Amino acid sequence: KDEASVRLGHMECVVEGGDDNGDAMDVDGEGEEEEVKNDHNITFLYTLGAGTCPKSFGINVARLAALPEEVLAKAKKVSADFEAEMNGLANHAKISPASAVDTQRRIQEAVASDNWSEVEKLWHELQN
Repeated sequence: KDEASVRLGHMECVVEGGDDNGDAMDVDGEGEEEEVKNDHNITFLYTLGAGTCPKSFGINVARLAALPEEVLAKAKKVSADFEAEMNGLANHAKISPASAVDTQRRIQEAVASDNWSEVEKLWHELQN
C-alpha cells in the first residue's frame, strides 16, 4: 500500500438484471449504480476501473459458465450471508466458541457410532 506503482483496480462491467435481486446495475468506474429491469447479462468492458469493485459478480459469471441452478441458489445465499456479516447486518454465529467443543464432541460421537442420521441432523442444525 505504500508502493506508488501499486494501486487497487477492478475490471469495469455492465450488468443488466444481474445483481441477484433481479435489478440491473450499470457499474461505471466511479461505483455509481443505475437500476434497470432485464434478464441477467454481464458484459466485461476490459477496462481497468479505479478502486475496488462496488459488488461481486461471481454469481453472474457462474451463470455464464452454465452452473446448475441449485448451485447458483446456494452460492447466492452464502454470498448474501457473507455480505450481511461483513456489513454488520448478519445474525451472529449460531455456534459460539463455548458451544463449539460440545458440538464437536457430538459430531465425533455420532461418527464413531456410525449414527449417520445424527450426523445429518447436526449438519442441518449448523446450516440453518
